Amino acid sequence: IARAVFETIRSRFEVTCFLADVRENCEKKDITDIQKQLLDQMNISSKAVYNKYDGRTIIQNSLRLKKVLLVLDDVNHEKQLENFAGEQAWFGPGSRIIITTRDVEVLKEPHETWKVEGLVDSEAFNLFCLKAFKQPIPAEGFLDLSEEVIKYSG
Repeated sequence: IARAVFETIRSRFEVTCFLADVRENCEKKDITDIQKQLLDQMNISSKAVYNKYDGRTIIQNSLRLKKVLLVLDDVNHEKQLENFAGEQAWFGPGSRIIITTRDVEVLKEPHETWKVEGLVDSEAFNLFCLKAFKQPIPAEGFLDLSEEVIKYSG
């Protein structure tokens, strides 16, 4: 959903960045590598990023006068927000920061939140079958297992 929103509205902004899988990338990489990725996607030089404090300063100074669209996908820790989008003042007027998370407690003071509801059982079953079996019904012998997977995954 966040990617679809990003693609739909990105033309309204001066600079844009979609940072996918923040949680996973922060587990695998140093935070400065991800700050560099953010800057590179926004066509801002990241050569002077030697530590997370440099990264924060460059992000803040480079974007404070620009209308920015930034999506931080799958954030799971407050520190990630501090290092990529510390404060509203880091970004120019009209900027939008979209954060997806499984834990709303990560957000200090959200301006607006939207909880994505799960699919109803019949829709979930149909989607699962289309992806798993490439047809709207499960392969023979997989009905019970398919129903268990859908129930387990919610």
